[in-house]
Amino acid sequence: MRFRAAFLTSVAIVFIAEWQFCEGYVGFDKVSVVDGKCQYNGTEITPGEPLKVEFPCEEWSCNHDGDLSITGCGAIGAGRGCVLVKGSGVYPGCCDRLACG
Repeated sequence: MRFRAAFLTSVAIVFIAEWQFCEGYVGFDKVSVVDGKCQYNGTEITPGEPLKVEFPCEEWSCNHDGDLSITGCGAIGAGRGCVLVKGSGVYPGCCDRLACG
């Protein structure tokens, strides 16, 4: 019984020590609407059709009233035995990710 408790405690300690927190972000803005399309950063966004971009690595979505939501990647760090792999392509493919081995 003691072995099992010691083993489970060890597993829990390793799990907590190696836990990687990954937080994305969501922002909101009010943008102008011209000819039924939202205008943001020199780009037209069709309401109800999220636009996924690579630079910056985000997804932009708006409605007919010009309410814009911006979703992006979170910052992550590589723990012991892991490396940070650079993402590519449009959001969310452009988000960095962990490779552990």
